[in-house]
Amino acid sequence: MYTNTQEKMKKILVLNPYIPTLGGGEKHMGYLCQFIEQYYHYDLQLDILVHNYNEENIYSEDYVTIEKINQQFGLELKKTYIRKENFNGMPPEMKMDEYISQITKEYDVFINFMIFSRHVGKAKVNIYQCMFPPKTYMMQRQKGFLNYLYAKKADFIFSHSYHCFISNSEYTNHWFSTFWKIKNKNYVIYPPVFEDSELVGRYKEEKKKNIIISVGRFFVASHSKKQLDMVKFFVNHYEVFQTYEYHLVGAISSYPEDIAYLDEIKKIASTVNNVFIHENCPYLELIELYKQAKIFWHGTGYGVNENVEPEKMERFGITTVEAMSFGAVSVVINKGGQKETVEEGVNGFRWDTEEECIEKTSRLIQDDTLRRKMAGVSVERAKKYSVEAFYERNRQVFHELCI
Repeated sequence: MYTNTQEKMKKILVLNPYIPTLGGGEKHMGYLCQFIEQYYHYDLQLDILVHNYNEENIYSEDYVTIEKINQQFGLELKKTYIRKENFNGMPPEMKMDEYISQITKEYDVFINFMIFSRHVGKAKVNIYQCMFPPKTYMMQRQKGFLNYLYAKKADFIFSHSYHCFISNSEYTNHWFSTFWKIKNKNYVIYPPVFEDSELVGRYKEEKKKNIIISVGRFFVASHSKKQLDMVKFFVNHYEVFQTYEYHLVGAISSYPEDIAYLDEIKKIASTVNNVFIHENCPYLELIELYKQAKIFWHGTGYGVNENVEPEKMERFGITTVEAMSFGAVSVVINKGGQKETVEEGVNGFRWDTEEECIEKTSRLIQDDTLRRKMAGVSVERAKKYSVEAFYERNRQVFHELCI
């Protein structure tokens, strides 16, 4: 393992072209960057590598900045910078993946934070932050002996270029081990959701109202949050929810398919008078809704076969843990990482069908003593996902890697 014997400023690279979304993954990345700054006592240069992913204009005036990341997530990044690379002008004989791998050679530590990435790390130490694993080349190869040899070699080069693989949940780690057959350098580190001090006084029963809340971006691709299905659940069983409000909170992209998806949600919601949509909701407004909500709904993976398309599940579920910390009792789908955060009948309920979702939600509405008990357990369980716990686990890994 690489050991730095010379006193010099560390150079660290984090690959994440998705930062304009400023979603849960970016919050996770931001806290990782803050941990690294503190770990090296700010004697470092930490670059976040972005490129023109999905034809994103990385040079536009409104492209996300470190200041914006700090503001969005309450961070204090001081030695972290954004490195922009426009691959439209790179030599035609060089593939983008190869170019990024060459860039990693400039750094002491490379942290791959790009989902489904198979970039090869060439820094002194390479760490793969696994949001969800890419399929191996062998799994996607075409028929033929030469294709077999190429795929086998490519898989070997990728897997051996990293010193460790860090999954964001046991669910993700299960699929990583299933795809790549690697178990001897795997770690699970749950994403940071809040600081310990933030939990004090978060849950106040006197602030609770008859509100169900769902939080997540409005989009149709990948692991869609399935808000359209959840709104249909609510409207289909209006007689159960007459005394409740359903609030859906989430950012919306400029993609036509996502806008059309949100329009369809609004159309269904408009058939009743107690469904409310909060687009691009300010953080303080979201916090207030969390404080007021009695119940939290989450349906990512509904209607999808978990064993066929595991990447379409919620890999961890930051919003579920956020809701737990405010005493909003979770009623979530029985798939993906939700099975790790919500224990059936203890700090919430899990469901497989629309009927189960409605029945279990109705139980909480009718039995306030049960709901309050679960709310208290939820707050206690949320402590497992603190920033402090995240820092400690990362510190252990960095020590093991001698970096």
